[in-house]
Amino acid sequence: MNDRALVALLSVIVTIGSVATNLYIPALPAVREYFDASVAEAQATFAVSLVTFAIGMLCWGPIADRYGRRRAILGGLAIVAVGAIIGMTAQTLGWLVVGRAVQAFGTATGITVSRAIVSDLFPGERMAHMLAQLAIVAVVTSGLAPILGGLLTAGFGWRSVFAAMLVTTSLVAWFTWRHLPETRSTRHAPPRPREMLQVASGLFRKPLYMSCMLQVSAAYATFLVFVSLAPYVMITALGRPSTEYGFYYLFIAIGYMLGNWGVSRFSARGQHWMIRFGTNLQAVAALVALLFVALGLKHPLWIFAPVGVMFFGQGLFMPNLTAIAVSEAPANAAGVGSSTLGFSNQLIAAACVQLMGMHAASTALPMMLFCAAAGVLQLLLLRLSPRMEPAPRDVLS
Repeated sequence: MNDRALVALLSVIVTIGSVATNLYIPALPAVREYFDASVAEAQATFAVSLVTFAIGMLCWGPIADRYGRRRAILGGLAIVAVGAIIGMTAQTLGWLVVGRAVQAFGTATGITVSRAIVSDLFPGERMAHMLAQLAIVAVVTSGLAPILGGLLTAGFGWRSVFAAMLVTTSLVAWFTWRHLPETRSTRHAPPRPREMLQVASGLFRKPLYMSCMLQVSAAYATFLVFVSLAPYVMITALGRPSTEYGFYYLFIAIGYMLGNWGVSRFSARGQHWMIRFGTNLQAVAALVALLFVALGLKHPLWIFAPVGVMFFGQGLFMPNLTAIAVSEAPANAAGVGSSTLGFSNQLIAAACVQLMGMHAASTALPMMLFCAAAGVLQLLLLRLSPRMEPAPRDVLS
């Protein structure tokens, strides 16, 4: 399989998690109404899935390092299908939470193992470029998911989003089984569980890794808090139908995609420059959106236009931060490096999502206050961190 075909297949695999999330998010208000639940209770179907996604990211990397990339991805996709069936047939909110949790655990294999595959094949800055290419395709696909999720929910009810995921997962599993090669190196024995734990614990003692992890976590929490609360804000604060959220989500998708495109365009300036520029842009755009909300401007464009710029900044720095962080792990433990990063991101983001779900969604102010605060925090982390450049890779002995 050539590089272009591999990127296309990995992009689809990476997208499984975001498609599952973005299909479901427009259905949250309908789920809340169907089960007569509070915002915080309905938000649990989202926040709990973030926790199991985090656990999945912690598990799938070591599994892929030990048993191979293909087996890990195929196993994860099978679990996604089981979760979709549970969600589609759930008769109580509790069972819906279970279905979302199982589904999220399985989808974690996509991004975790795909990062490891890219790390297997592409070193250094080229890894950041490849991750950006994956993200461009994935963002286009997942950007359409909220529109489809809103239309499915309006036309066929919230259960239809799980039926759509079941069909999608089955197709992706078939293509993976037919075409995905095994990329795990056979030159070195796979790391033993004790070695994996040593790698994971060692990463948290590296200042560069910790800085990348905390910055990515702040940015990812910003994304998840915004996309999980925005559908409620659209309805209660802005008086718009839930179906409109999917169309305004395109500001996020296009902004992030253009940022990913910028990774190749600005590669000559270096990774540190892209991270610094993107982080500053994210903070400024979030503060502008907060100002518009504080002034009482009600049209969705006053929120989504600056937020699109905010996610352009994220699209520019996220692939670089991710590549540098994963590169801090030994070459034959790339899955552990990817898992440790993903687990930390998801756990922090899940806590933020559930915490913000306790605030009223009758105004966009809490949501935008969080985004602005997270952007400023990331600026402080960047100022205190080592220079953002990947270290040479080593191999476990």
